[in-house]
Amino acid sequence: MGIIKTKGIVIAESNMGDFDKMLTMLTPGLRKNCVCCKRR
Repeated sequence: MGIIKTKGIVIAESNMGDFDKMLTMLTPGLRKNCVCCKRR
């Protein structure tokens, strides 16, 4: 899966391990999404 860039508002955040995060975002075109943010 590639990188998708979009604008949105983070409404929830939880830690996954030491460095990764799971975010719940509200986006204009995609509505409510859960995304995984990994540290490089």
